[in-house]
Amino acid sequence: MKKMFHVLVTMVLTAVIVVVPVMLHIGEIMGNGQADVVSGASMKLPEKPSGEYIVIVNRSLHEDSLEDWKTFFTGKDLPVIFDDISCIVSQADSGGMQMAQRYQAQLPENQMKLRTEDLTLLVSKAESGYIDAAVFSKEIAQAMKLSTEKCSEKSVVIEVKTG
Repeated sequence: MKKMFHVLVTMVLTAVIVVVPVMLHIGEIMGNGQADVVSGASMKLPEKPSGEYIVIVNRSLHEDSLEDWKTFFTGKDLPVIFDDISCIVSQADSGGMQMAQRYQAQLPENQMKLRTEDLTLLVSKAESGYIDAAVFSKEIAQAMKLSTEKCSEKSVVIEVKTG
């Protein structure tokens, strides 16, 4: 009788320790159609805003990958870029922000850091070459009299037309 009791208790404990967790997670084990840890990311890109934009990329910080960044920002074939970039957009430029967010969503996570800054300060930094990259809508750039000639001394100025 003691042996039967011991066998019964052992079977019940084994069932509780092994079988119950397996039953609770059988969908994850067998695959229930949901994405798992190794699935590729699929996210919907933000809508591409229409209009004209100016993208400024610092030459000295991206010597090896400058052509790839030009290709990326103009919207041609998306190259694989092994370089990170920090992009600044004006707080007052909603069109520029939408375009920068679209660019950021097209790249792997954390490859493009995006931050906002005061418009006047950003224009000054862009003209002096103290930025990594910046995105302006053409209207804001014209309103602030952004000098693309000054910017092109230390940076590459890319004009983008969408939509």
